Amino acid sequence: MGRYKNFKLVLFCTAQNMANLSEKALRKQLAFFQHYCGCDKVYLEPYRDGLMIPEAQLDMLIRVFRENGVAVSGALTTTCNDLTEDDGDKYRFAGTYCYVNKDMRAHLVKTVEYAARHFDEIILDDWFFTACTCQECRAAKGGRSWADFRTALLAEVSENLIVRPARAVNPNCRLIIKYPNWSEAYQESGYNPDVQRHIFDMVYTGTETRDTANSDQHLPRYLSYSLVRLMENYAPGRNGGAWFDPYGCTPIDYYLEQGYLSAFARARELTLFCWGDLYKNRVVTPLGLQLEQIDDFLDQAGAPAGTPCYLPAGAQGEDHLEDFLGMAGIPIEPVPDFPTDAKSVFLTVQALDDPDIIGKLERFVAAGGKAIVTSGFMIEALQNSRGIEQLTSIRYRGRRFRTNQFRGGGVLGSGPAWSRHELTFPLLEHRNNTTWTLYKAVVGEENYPILMRDTYGKGQLVTLVAPDEYGYIYSLPAPALEAIRAEFADAVPYYLNGPGQASLFAYDNDTFALYLYTGGLVSGSYGITVMGNAVSISSLTNPDMVLKPSGRGVTASIFDPPSWAKNTTTFDIPMLSPGDLNFFKINWSENRHDPRPAFRAVSAPETRRREEE
Repeated sequence: MGRYKNFKLVLFCTAQNMANLSEKALRKQLAFFQHYCGCDKVYLEPYRDGLMIPEAQLDMLIRVFRENGVAVSGALTTTCNDLTEDDGDKYRFAGTYCYVNKDMRAHLVKTVEYAARHFDEIILDDWFFTACTCQECRAAKGGRSWADFRTALLAEVSENLIVRPARAVNPNCRLIIKYPNWSEAYQESGYNPDVQRHIFDMVYTGTETRDTANSDQHLPRYLSYSLVRLMENYAPGRNGGAWFDPYGCTPIDYYLEQGYLSAFARARELTLFCWGDLYKNRVVTPLGLQLEQIDDFLDQAGAPAGTPCYLPAGAQGEDHLEDFLGMAGIPIEPVPDFPTDAKSVFLTVQALDDPDIIGKLERFVAAGGKAIVTSGFMIEALQNSRGIEQLTSIRYRGRRFRTNQFRGGGVLGSGPAWSRHELTFPLLEHRNNTTWTLYKAVVGEENYPILMRDTYGKGQLVTLVAPDEYGYIYSLPAPALEAIRAEFADAVPYYLNGPGQASLFAYDNDTFALYLYTGGLVSGSYGITVMGNAVSISSLTNPDMVLKPSGRGVTASIFDPPSWAKNTTTFDIPMLSPGDLNFFKINWSENRHDPRPAFRAVSAPETRRREEE
């Protein structure tokens, strides 16, 4: 039995870490990890960047690990700097292979076979891609796009140069492909999880987000959660775990958050890269402490829950918008297939990569579903005459506006409220009483919608107008964020009140984690609005804390049909600080879904304000 019950703690060992390590030094370093964070398993590389660990050294490493109760699997980084051929016209980023070149293909097979002789399981590091544009690659590409050429090439390499050679040497060998954190760019470099999930035995997830403001990768921190969920939905039950590193993580909370969110996503393994850089590293001690608390919470939590966000394989556009919304308090569940059986769905412009998306959307909404689409989705569908006009009166004529002032929808509305920064939005026109404004921005004596609703058949089409500056989304005022969060409260029957830069990690048994991100957070009070009649919210972090309702209301307005009305219960949550772990459980009354209105109907985001007044 390992240190944690809900995941394994794994260390990645590069060939450079282990090639010259003595048995005495190995035992000493292993004791450090076992003491501070645990070590259930290692991924051990026999080769990287031209360095091959001799067989006798490899055997010693495997023996010592197993003697100490540590499982050992193999690893392989597909880079080579030890070929003598002149490859001057090949752009081999950081030593990645040219997968067209016969000598490099043979070299790859040789390293795969060496690893397979020693291990029954091998994981590929996330350098299994290509950016090569040499003459050989250009000739092989022909008239195809680079994305089409590279995804086809890497699928062929996966099958013929990795899986088959490994199995020929070791029929019991299982192969794992680890996907990098830069999911929006997979297809440009050859990754295609839609195809490769059927070639490899398992997939794995890179969840390193680091210091997002200074990293070149433009990755919101919520990705450490969402990408694990996306890969789990690509290969249910076969997503082996999450992998993150300490680089560019200042302050160290940025490193720890990678671990928290990976665990919240229910990753089966948490792999720390890498042994040599983490030994005696100050990030290891707090990580072990915090993971113990998260492990205790996961004992009580169910399966992760959130609004399905449809992201077809290989699609691009509005990159990571869903992750920025996740950091604004909206639970998201990314999926690679359209979720026809869900109550609601969230569509960014990426969904338009599906040629049948408008038909799927029309059938989904007409049957009673709620679809929330972004302004990017709406504008591109309108401009390309995809047929969305039948669902809405919204039109886009190229105008944009900039503001930091907002207020509620309706004749009088609530507000005003101000964001911490000015934001730029596309101006979506609509026809009154056909499309209804739920929340709006104010510019001088005019106002423009940022949240709109259309009805179609039995369902709803909600349009969220996203700002150009995604990194400012969670600086929207709390009333604006609450109006947006309320529209997502179908998959998860409660939503967060308060400012942004906080994530709500929801589970299907009424438990949730609430995490406030470190760095730049403006203080503010938080609460939870529950869609139904709740008695209390228990803190799973502090057994003595039981939250009682601070208000009750109904979600519908005078413009909504009576069937939409839902009782709500609001709770205030005290004493939250950035970086702390906060775990809760909702306790319901016997008449949890009683449809009888408890109070005069008001819109959900206004409930707390009306109660306070």
